[in-house]
Amino acid sequence: MEKAYLVKLLKDKELQVTPQRLAIFERLVDRKDHPSAEMIYSELTHEFPSLTLVTVYNTLQKLEASGLCCKVNPLHSAARYDGNLDAHMHLICSNCEQVLDLHNIPFSVKLPHALADEFEVRSHRVNLFGLCKTCQAAAAVAAARRRRRSRPGGSRVPPRRRLSAGRTG
Repeated sequence: MEKAYLVKLLKDKELQVTPQRLAIFERLVDRKDHPSAEMIYSELTHEFPSLTLVTVYNTLQKLEASGLCCKVNPLHSAARYDGNLDAHMHLICSNCEQVLDLHNIPFSVKLPHALADEFEVRSHRVNLFGLCKTCQAAAAVAAARRRRRSRPGGSRVPPRRRLSAGRTG
């Protein structure tokens, strides 16, 4: 996205435009991998040696509070952020925490009539959790290994027969 447009978005939300804040916002909207604060921080420290991780976290929180980004998976160990505010869903791998965008899938929420009078839906987020292709393959390999090990006569060494006392042969 053009820098001038990002500056306008920040000003429209009455956020102070600083070189660091603009760089953080720029990194966020230009990426498709839903970065964490730590990822953005590590990319910008060479450009801004005085940048702190706290500054990145604070900036991302202000951007989120202003509606300029959103947290994708706050349930995982590190929050991930999305600068794409177009309507879309997220596919989140429960194993490796990869986040993929899912666009152009129609989705609507219709509340039951009893709740429609009590609550007005203004926005929604849909996160679908599962396993990405890489983690599915790894899980299949692990399951196959477990099956081989537990199969009678599989890779296990057969137990030795003991002869009882008084018997030979």
